Amino acid sequence: MAALLVFMYLGICAMIGGVFGTVVVHGGDRCGVFARIVVGGFLVGLLVIVNLVGLLVQSVFYYVCKSYHHQGIDKSVLHDHLGDYLGEYVPLKSSIQMENLDA
Repeated sequence: MAALLVFMYLGICAMIGGVFGTVVVHGGDRCGVFARIVVGGFLVGLLVIVNLVGLLVQSVFYYVCKSYHHQGIDKSVLHDHLGDYLGEYVPLKSSIQMENLDA
């Protein structure tokens, strides 16, 4: 599964790089300067989004694998690492279980 995710990520990055090279770098006579700037900006923005989603997928994959192998996740260390981003931390009294919701 990890190899599939990595090859998908690399494939998407290669496609973006190929289009960038074809249109922006070597698209001299076929495309005007304005079109090359717009397409280049769009492709750079798309690459940023792909990289951010790739980092998110890596993090989720890591925690899913840890859970699958029944390894504990040290939430206090995770809290210390993310504490500045989460604000005030209030520990749960018990684990949250899925309940039947009567709508």
